[in-house]
Amino acid sequence: MADQSWVIILSVGFFIMALGFSAAIFFLIYASLEIRRAAAAFREFLKDTEDKIEPVLKETEQTLKSLRKVSDDVGIATGNVRELSDAAYEITENVKALSSIVHNVREGVSLRVFGIKAGVKAALEVLIKQLSSR
Repeated sequence: MADQSWVIILSVGFFIMALGFSAAIFFLIYASLEIRRAAAAFREFLKDTEDKIEPVLKETEQTLKSLRKVSDDVGIATGNVRELSDAAYEITENVKALSSIVHNVREGVSLRVFGIKAGVKAALEVLIKQLSSR
C-alpha cells in the first residue's frame, strides 16, 4: 500500500504540475496575443499621429520662414532708420556750423557797421567843426 500511496501522491503532483504548466503556457499565449494586439494598436496610433503632425510641421516650417522674412525686413528697416538718423544728425551738425558762421559774419558786419558809423560820425563832426571855424 505504501507503494500505491506514493504513486497516487506522485500522480496528483504530476497532475498539479501539468495543470500549472498548462496554465503557464495558456497565460504566455494569451499575453503574447495581447502584446501583439497592443503593438498593432500602438502602430496605428503612431501612424495616425504622424498623419496629424505632418501638416502641423509643414505649417510650422512656413511660419518659421515667414518669421525669418519678417526678421530680415525688420533688420532692413532698422538699417534704414539708422541711416536716416545719421543723415539727420549730419544735417543738424551742418545747420549748427552754418548758424555759427552766420553768427560770426553778423558780428563781423555789425562791428564794421559800427566802426563805419563811428568813423562817419567823427568825420562829420570834424567837418562841421572846420566849417564852423571858417
